[in-house]
This record gives sequence, structure tokens and C-alpha cells, in this order.
Amino acid sequence: MSISLGAAQSITSKFKGKKLLVVGDVFLDRYVFGVVERLNPEAPVPILHAKKEENATGGAGNTAKNAAMLGASVVCIGIVGNDDIGNSLKETAQKEGYEPEFITDGRMPTIVKKRYVVGSQQLLRVDHEEILEASPSVEQQIVEAIAKHTDMVDGIIVSDYAKGAVTQKIAETILNIMREKNIPLMVDVKPSRVTYFTGATYMSPNKKEAHEFLGINMHDNGGKKAHELAEMVSESFDTNAYLTLSSEGMYVKEKGQVGVYVPSNYISHNEVVDTSGCGDTAAVTILLAKLAGATSVEAAELGNAAGATVAKKTGAVGITVEELLHTIEDHHE
Repeated sequence: MSISLGAAQSITSKFKGKKLLVVGDVFLDRYVFGVVERLNPEAPVPILHAKKEENATGGAGNTAKNAAMLGASVVCIGIVGNDDIGNSLKETAQKEGYEPEFITDGRMPTIVKKRYVVGSQQLLRVDHEEILEASPSVEQQIVEAIAKHTDMVDGIIVSDYAKGAVTQKIAETILNIMREKNIPLMVDVKPSRVTYFTGATYMSPNKKEAHEFLGINMHDNGGKKAHELAEMVSESFDTNAYLTLSSEGMYVKEKGQVGVYVPSNYISHNEVVDTSGCGDTAAVTILLAKLAGATSVEAAELGNAAGATVAKKTGAVGITVEELLHTIEDHHE
């Protein structure tokens, strides 16, 4: 049974005022929107007649943006280059409603992902990036920034894209703070970093990531079933696992509890516009819901509805509580 609108309203009303710290890889998402009316006579490719450009923060920035739009007070810690793009990223973050604490590393440029879009369809994506692990001095600045903010937060989210901002030392710092100060930690992490975060409060991998976490080939005999994956992730990494299953919903295995499948009926296949950032939105919503006192099933229901809401939009964008509640209300009509 789906969450009632009244329960959803009660839980989401407590999002406002929650203080979150987001740590991870940040980059600038730049969208070029236009129309295609002819092919290039120089090569068999379409010519995009650009109409407008928009900037948004991506990666951990998208996670922070989602949390801010849902009513939380947010600080985001990440790395930028010593360049104009880094300045644009900071300005964009402030416009999106969260506080950027971006550490400058002059060894590499700020990451930019430029998307060329026609209607709701991506024509091309161009990534400008040079991936380097955080230097010892930058790593220390990140550790100090984390320590500075954790006296004032209700929850922490790690948003890792394996771009170098999340090192083992930074992970150890976050886990130690989680334990010492009893601050819930949600981890949305790439498989190469998952062992760094054994013992985190929550993990929210998708099926592909969960197989990779466990070193299992998902194409071998169809891979593991959702309940098996969630239980194995929970046990292997000593965490509460929220396994996201795209349009099929979520499988939840919290420690000490029986696992439960939470289906999603909030979106039809033909309503899906873009799945970019759905995982970020779901992870933020789950953590905020748990901080607001939701049960694991209620948190998963809200995470499902949040992911469905953002999937109806173009790009990695945020959603508001009003939009989230509208999705739930439509489902009950």
C-alpha cells in the first residue's frame, strides 16, 4: 500500500530546518538548448541552432541542490579548479540555495559536463575533466572543513563520482564523526570507494552498483535478485541498504529487520523524460525522511515518489516538497 498523502505531508513538513552536510565530487552541468532544422553540409551530423544556455551544479552539487529545494539548510564540500568555471560553479550553487565550501586545487580544471539538448532529448554530451586524487594539502583542507561543520548538522551525505574528492582519509574522517556524534550518514558511492564506507548508516546503490559492490557479474544467469542483493549489501557493508530499482521501486533491508520490497507506481514508462540525477534525489529524500521520523517503508515510498518526480524533468534538477506531494496526490486520485 502506498503512503497516504497525510503521512507524506506530516513527514515532509519536518524537512524544513534540517541541516545537511554534503561531501563529494562537484561539477558544472551546462545545458545548451536548441532546435535542429538541417544537417551539416560538411559532415552527416545535425546542426543545433542554439537558443539558450543554462548552468546547474552537478554531482554532489545536484545532491545539495535537491536537499535545499526540499527545505534543508545545506553546506556542500568539494573541489574546484583555479579557473572561471570554478567561480561560475560557486555562483550557481549560491543561486540554487546552498552554501558552497569548495576547495581550490590548481592542478586540475573544474569539471564541466556540457549537454546539447533538443526538446527533451540529449543530442550530445561533452565532458571536460582531468581526474586526480585530492592532494595531501587539499585533502587536509577538506578534512578541516568537514570537522568545522559537523557540530551544526543533522545528517551527512557522501556523493561520490570517483573524480578524486573522496579519499580513504576523508571517508575515515566522516565515519569517525558519524560514530562519535551519532550523525546519520547516507552514502551514494561508486564501487571503487564502497569499502571505505563500511559501517555507514545508509547506502542507496542501484542494481548495477550493488552487483559491483559485491564483485558479482550481473549478467551471469541474470545476476542476483533484489532481495538477495539488498541483504548481501547490508551484511557485507554493515549498513541499512536501500536498493533502488528504477521504475520498479526499491528493496529495503535495514539491520535487524526483515527486508521489504516497496514498489513504485508513481510514473508510467511514457512519462519518463530523463533519469539523470534520480538516484541523488531519492537518496536525499530517504535521509530527510528518516531524520523526520519516517519508517523505512515510508522513507522508501517518498524516495520512490521523489525519483519519479525528477524523472519527468530534463536534466539533473531538483524538486520541491510541493512537487513531491503533487506526485503522491496524483497517485491516489
